[in-house]
Amino acid sequence: MQGSEPNPEADPMVVDAVQIVRDRFGAVGLRSLIALASQELVRVEEAEARLAAIENTEQPAAPASEPLDAADTQAWLAYTEVDRE
Repeated sequence: MQGSEPNPEADPMVVDAVQIVRDRFGAVGLRSLIALASQELVRVEEAEARLAAIENTEQPAAPASEPLDAADTQAWLAYTEVDRE
């Protein structure tokens, strides 16, 4: 980002996305991005918690009562990539 080094731990795709929003929409766009990302974070964390609860029970998982969305899919992908000991 202009004037500062990006966080070295941030994925380059995330850095690019933030820079694109900054360059196209300015501070207003960045505030909108933060608000939307905060909402999405809540949804993903809830989906991850549901997945953890399913794995921690010995009974088979019941079908979802609500339609699955991208947050559920992303949570599943992230959860299954974690090394469990």
